[in-house]
Amino acid sequence: MWINYLKVGFRNLLKHRSYTLINLIGLTVGVAVTTLLFFYVQFQVSFDSFHPDQPNLYRVLRVQNGNQGEFRFPSLPLVLGTVIEENLADRVDYTNFVPNNFLVKRANGDGFNQSVTLVSSDFFEMFGYQMLQGVYPKSREERAGIVLSKTAATRFFGEENPIGQELQIRLTDELLNYEVIGLIEDTPGNSSLSYEILMHDSNLEILFTENMRSHWYMSFGDGYARLKNGMTPVQFEQVTKDFVKRNFQDPKEAANYGFGLQELSDMHLNIEVPSGIATVVNPRILWILSGVAVLIILIACINFTTMAIGNSASRSKEVGVRKTMGAGFGQLFGQFMAESVILTAVSMGLGVMLAYLFLPVFNSLMQTRMEINFEANQLIILLGLGLFIAWVAGCYPSIFLASFRPVQVLKSNLSLRFGKQNLRMSMLALQFFICTLLVTCTLVMVKQMKTVENFDLGAAKSDIIQVQVPPPAAQGLVEQIQKSFDYAQPFKNELRKLPEVLHTSIATAMYGDNSWFSVGFRNPDQEEGIDFHLNIVDEDFVEFFNLDLIEGRNFTTNNPSDLSNAFVMNESMKKLLGWDEAFGKSLESERPFGENRAIGVVKDFHYESLFQQVEPAILIMKPDHFFKGFRNLTMEDQMIAKIYIKVKSEDKQALIQRLEGIWKDLYGSDPFDYSFIEDEIAREYEQANSLSSLVTIAALVALVIAGMGLFAMASLAITSRLKEIGIRRVMGATTQEISLLFNRQFLKVTLVGVLTSIPVSYCLMQIWLEDFAVKVPLGAGVFLLSLLVGVIFSILIVSLETIKATWINPTKLLRSE
Repeated sequence: MWINYLKVGFRNLLKHRSYTLINLIGLTVGVAVTTLLFFYVQFQVSFDSFHPDQPNLYRVLRVQNGNQGEFRFPSLPLVLGTVIEENLADRVDYTNFVPNNFLVKRANGDGFNQSVTLVSSDFFEMFGYQMLQGVYPKSREERAGIVLSKTAATRFFGEENPIGQELQIRLTDELLNYEVIGLIEDTPGNSSLSYEILMHDSNLEILFTENMRSHWYMSFGDGYARLKNGMTPVQFEQVTKDFVKRNFQDPKEAANYGFGLQELSDMHLNIEVPSGIATVVNPRILWILSGVAVLIILIACINFTTMAIGNSASRSKEVGVRKTMGAGFGQLFGQFMAESVILTAVSMGLGVMLAYLFLPVFNSLMQTRMEINFEANQLIILLGLGLFIAWVAGCYPSIFLASFRPVQVLKSNLSLRFGKQNLRMSMLALQFFICTLLVTCTLVMVKQMKTVENFDLGAAKSDIIQVQVPPPAAQGLVEQIQKSFDYAQPFKNELRKLPEVLHTSIATAMYGDNSWFSVGFRNPDQEEGIDFHLNIVDEDFVEFFNLDLIEGRNFTTNNPSDLSNAFVMNESMKKLLGWDEAFGKSLESERPFGENRAIGVVKDFHYESLFQQVEPAILIMKPDHFFKGFRNLTMEDQMIAKIYIKVKSEDKQALIQRLEGIWKDLYGSDPFDYSFIEDEIAREYEQANSLSSLVTIAALVALVIAGMGLFAMASLAITSRLKEIGIRRVMGATTQEISLLFNRQFLKVTLVGVLTSIPVSYCLMQIWLEDFAVKVPLGAGVFLLSLLVGVIFSILIVSLETIKATWINPTKLLRSE
């Protein structure tokens, strides 16, 4: 029976080609957009699920209690790994995960600023990353062996077999030779961790002093644990708490310090914990995209339904004849559902092909590596989507058509205005609700991102080039920072000779990276600690970035003491310290800082993204005295100098080539690694911009599909009143008057959909804007513009259909059958 239904269904769809084509286009586009969005959501939810032992894997968090509550940080002290290995090796597998950038090169080859991650040997056993060839370093004795990802191996060795080859890495003053002993797969697209070169973490002895490796308040990189032999997270936290008590002399200090665990499956979608090294996505984005996907496919289904009803006039006699010949309701319902299934199947196939075609564009837009490989989860999504479309889009039209009374349709007494007219108009209102909701959200998002892009950060950002200094060989932070500044100075001196260079400066950080130190100390007179950010700068930094000095003075080389013990703070830091006047005052710590004094206060400027409020910050020229007094120090990136260059040139590419030539003359094969500050800032908002772009595309798709739906309903209304139009034309009614008659009917529906969408879009955008510290006000202008778009869109389509009907000769409209 169903084979016969499908045969007849194919014939009917081919007979009504225009109806079939319009439905097919709407459903295909809807399926393509919805497939990409649902697959993206599923891809993000699947992060880190490929690890075989995922339920037992955790990221270790450093827990500190302060006057504002409990704070959890992913960055950990290196000593924790040593303590776990000595005391809990039988119950916990543990690995450091400490990424760094080093100069890496082949002998006599060009060098790269290359990411090198230091891990413990347990890393390779704990996680599900597959070794493709060779082995991995299992002990300190094998620390001269490294493992390369496929991408890194291709970068250095091309098509050659990398196993047994050597790379030179600058960890000390001399380039050290490391042998490639293993090849590992590239990190999967749904991995929170990424790597290119893996090195045994015993090499940390070369990078950091014994004091830094044994200090509980100096944190470098992440740490991951696998619990075994009955160990629970609660037991782990308690055992490590006992370690802290035994190692801290101050009981109060020990009570406010400890370690906790975060499930690996929770890491990618939890924005409550600082991201650290792992990639994190705001789950709110996934909810928004899921909602957009549902709205798009719903509007496509509504379009299918209204088109089917609009086509019912040409099918009414067919139904009458079939019923007269004995066909029952169930048979007719099955026949029309078969047509729905055919259209659904074809649109699903074309939609998936379209989604596959646009996948590279989608991945580029969303900065992801999603694949369409038809794994089980993707097949389930496609099956559910197909069933949803076939049933929701086909069920009501099938019932509607199968319910025609044969006597009425065969006597030509059928009125297409009978039946569920309110339901059909409600569906049209729902289409306009969805369209206007998406249009309003698009307008708000675009306006917000423009506000972020043009916001005055309180510091210069235009026409500034940032050059990364290659990591110097040094043991200890102070030595590393000083060497990187010394390295950068000759290049800065040469830049001053170029007429295109307006100004230069050297600092460890500014915008768009994680290179500000997070530090803290405890004042002897206070119970709670003082936490803030720290940047190492030269004497030109304040002037270079046009920071507004509101108290005191800037650094100057004319005063030698500025180099060693002076600092400049921002307004937030002055407020945190509770100082009325800052100039000449000193920071006091229970661990003495050494001589220091405040020489100036700058107006708050945004050195982090506009998702955060301005945090307290201090600028210093040398870290020696200050590091002695800090109780805690956290770094998410290497504290290496960057050279900032303010330029004025029409041909920036030619200028960059000139800068690179000067660099090579000074430093030989060391890599010239540059970027524009504005590009670095833009990277902070990639997720928000991607979401805005996707919602914009969804709004355009919804408008197109809704236009088809409105076209169907307008055709239905006009077809059922053709004789009325003919009579009105004979009686002297103008095209404008007839158009106004129909527009009144549809404008009511339009306004219902548009007006009901406004409070919903307002609430949704209020929630989305909560992520920003700087946000655009939700004024009436955006909602009035959405209202105007909906009204004009409705009037345009209905008027075009009405004008087309009025062009028909009235005698044809009034001719009796």
